[in-house]
Amino acid sequence: MTITINKKLDYFSSFDPTKESKPISLGNLCRDIEEGRLTLPIFQTGIRWKVEKSIELLNFQLTGKAAVAPISINVIENKDIAVPQVRFISRDLVPDGELAGKHSVNDGQQRLSCNYKAYTDHDEFRNVVLDITTGKFVLNSSTMRKSQIPVGKLYNKDPKIFEKFVHDNPEMQSFEVQSLLTRIRNKFLSYYYTVNYAKDLSEDEQRKWFEVLNLAGSKVTETEVYLTEMLVKGVDYYKEYAEKFGDKLKESGFDGLFVKKATEISIPLAALNPAYEILKQRQHSPNFSPMPSDVKASLISKLKAEELRTIFEWTLEALDKVLAFIESKHLVKPKRIDYITYLLGAFVFLGKSKLNESQENFLIEWYGNVEFSKKDNGIRRKIFDNLIEVVKL
Repeated sequence: MTITINKKLDYFSSFDPTKESKPISLGNLCRDIEEGRLTLPIFQTGIRWKVEKSIELLNFQLTGKAAVAPISINVIENKDIAVPQVRFISRDLVPDGELAGKHSVNDGQQRLSCNYKAYTDHDEFRNVVLDITTGKFVLNSSTMRKSQIPVGKLYNKDPKIFEKFVHDNPEMQSFEVQSLLTRIRNKFLSYYYTVNYAKDLSEDEQRKWFEVLNLAGSKVTETEVYLTEMLVKGVDYYKEYAEKFGDKLKESGFDGLFVKKATEISIPLAALNPAYEILKQRQHSPNFSPMPSDVKASLISKLKAEELRTIFEWTLEALDKVLAFIESKHLVKPKRIDYITYLLGAFVFLGKSKLNESQENFLIEWYGNVEFSKKDNGIRRKIFDNLIEVVKL
């Protein structure tokens, strides 16, 4: 009996994608980002490094004995099958008419973003310095030492910026130090990344490639897919809302309440539920409580851009009121994020009205007596239902 040979298998037996690779220097990669040639597929927008992670990369590139992992790029020639693209750093949507010729970074956006921020002296890296004495990049939020140079000056695209810093700091002007810094700078600009290329991947193909390379084969979550729909409308959920939400908690010393990385997305998203109900003039539904299991990404993503920005504004304003309430009433530090998100929902329902004495006492008593641990979702929804009765007092 003759074995039927699959035509695709016959093709792939002679196609070797590893031949579509070449080394490119960081200097050239950074210039490609600056000129808009390198872009990002829209589904990658939620994956971002903290500064500490970027410092690890900068140190590895400087002192590591092995090369950094390759960059993977999909070259777009047929814009009709391309995934929507955004620009690096700004995350602005690339117009459809400009997609042809773009190099879509499928794996490597954080490594490239990190290096580009150093190359352009980005404000996020203002406290990242190379300490010549300790021999590594560190985060320094205090007065800069004589042995330190900001990474944005050392690796700046404009050599005059680097030269001016050395000129303005006499300690850096000895031949030994200046020569060392010049060699480190040149190493950065000429540091080679291997770049693997594919061409004209469909959205499904590019997602699968991304998942294997970035997420160990796991799926991009359904929530993340819905959040990218906001970006198509010109609204950046992370930049315009979630990051601000996290920053407000951090400023109040409550950022530790995000117990898992994933909750930095789901908790702020669930906190939009009360504002969504107010916007849509809906009667409160129990499964619209401000807790992660009640996230409504599919519904919220369908809102118009101005509606999204409205519920972002209402929710962030309510968060400010909650944090001020906890501080002004000298309430104990919350043990869980629920204390904050539930109060936030109550303040959204209260709107612009000022708390009367009965409402204030009600909220203080609720805060002091409520317990969330070991409660199932049904009970936690009832806790929120009871809390928002405050609007009737």
